[in-house]
Amino acid sequence: MSRSVKCSVFFLVFGVVLIILGCVFIPVFHNMIHNEIKEQIPLKVGSKSYNTWLDPPVPIYFQVWVFDLVNPLEVVQQGATPAVIQKGPYSYREHRQKVNITFFENGTLAYREKRSFTFDREMSVGPESDTFTTVNLPMITIAELIRFEYGWLQAFVDALLEAVGDAELFLKLSIADILWGYEDALLKSIKEIAERFNHTLPDEFGLFLNNNGSDDGLYTIFTGSDVQGIDKFNLINKWNYKQRLGYWNTDFCDMINGTDGTMFPPFLEKSDKLYIFSTDICRSIYAAYESDIKLKGINLYHFTVPPKVFERASLNENNAGFCSPPGHCLPSGVLNISVCKSGAPVVISNPHFLQADDEVINGVIGMHPNKEEHQTVLDVDPLTGVVMNAEKKLQLNAFLQKVDNFKSTSNIKDVFFPIMWLNESALIDDKSANEYKTSLVTPIKITQAVQYGLIVIGAFLFICALAFFIKHKVTQKKADVLVDIPNERLTNDRPDTERTNLIQT
Repeated sequence: MSRSVKCSVFFLVFGVVLIILGCVFIPVFHNMIHNEIKEQIPLKVGSKSYNTWLDPPVPIYFQVWVFDLVNPLEVVQQGATPAVIQKGPYSYREHRQKVNITFFENGTLAYREKRSFTFDREMSVGPESDTFTTVNLPMITIAELIRFEYGWLQAFVDALLEAVGDAELFLKLSIADILWGYEDALLKSIKEIAERFNHTLPDEFGLFLNNNGSDDGLYTIFTGSDVQGIDKFNLINKWNYKQRLGYWNTDFCDMINGTDGTMFPPFLEKSDKLYIFSTDICRSIYAAYESDIKLKGINLYHFTVPPKVFERASLNENNAGFCSPPGHCLPSGVLNISVCKSGAPVVISNPHFLQADDEVINGVIGMHPNKEEHQTVLDVDPLTGVVMNAEKKLQLNAFLQKVDNFKSTSNIKDVFFPIMWLNESALIDDKSANEYKTSLVTPIKITQAVQYGLIVIGAFLFICALAFFIKHKVTQKKADVLVDIPNERLTNDRPDTERTNLIQT
């Protein structure tokens, strides 16, 4: 065997070895990375994930867009369709602080999270004192409480409201008033009557009353330790010691599912649903995979809340439990949460009634739903389950209905009246993104370069050696053919003069 043949055989074998090594390293490196993530993800004091969970490094913003009613008299007196103009954003910097943290031996921990909001004038269209015309929620709350009472009682309450001077259906309020609350003379005057009908009313009213500087309950979550497993990381086990909310009519709707929306269990698949529990909407919802995206050099899964989540019960039977009272179901795109808002007829939806039925959207002039602007999104790293970008969008509405013996509602049409919509958002900053890429993305790219580099080099050597070996074999075969040609053929192929010389000899 010639030296060149030996070299080709060597490179042929060496190429195969590199290909095998590259293929072997794929599951090896995959398991190494997964094991490292499993080691780093669980919440334990001192770990990086715990520090991030305890004090999120990215800024959180709470932005509000308000709907200003431009035709209040026509709505009240003539039953006209409400016409609104959007104003905003009014921006707040949101601060979160986890307190009363307690670890348990069963792989869970309990905590409370205080939230505070600081108004950011530079990111807002105006001061927090800006006013707009909106619905008188305390008044319609009282109207809702006595909707099915005797007519004489309704008339008596209406007369009392007029005497107090707060019987108007629409009021001018500031952003601060409607968000954080204001003292309401109406609530004070009707408080004693409400107590006779087993209803407790506060002296103040605000959509986010007592939310600034306080917490929304005691959470018990899974830490992701070996006791319960990484698959339950950050999932809520209990809220206020309960595993059921007690608000809704079926066990399915009343479940407390998912996480708080900041982190999810690692190793996500595109087929997974990301469940999120929110006290703002008094229920759990889910987001589904929509597409792959790249954010600050990081490959992420883009999840959105699908229309099915808020579909009417006739289209999605799982939503029948959200009909409140039981059997009183709303159209697609809106959810009555009065059961957890002290009886106030508050209805939630996507901003501008995105994904709602046409009858809801067309009930108000000024609604312009747009998917890109108004949908809730989560951009999640599938390996770690960390949310790199979150935009939680929600609209708060009042369900206005006619109450016969209330003068201010006697002419109105039933309508879902938009009050405001909000966007609670957090986007990973450049520093955190670079740290993430250095700690995880770069090592993964290096291991992938090693894996596929070995396979490519091995394949190249194998193909080159195989080509050389085949060429050598073809050349050798031609040479062998020439050696085996008979002497007679060689003789016959010689010129005539040469043959003559041979005969003479």
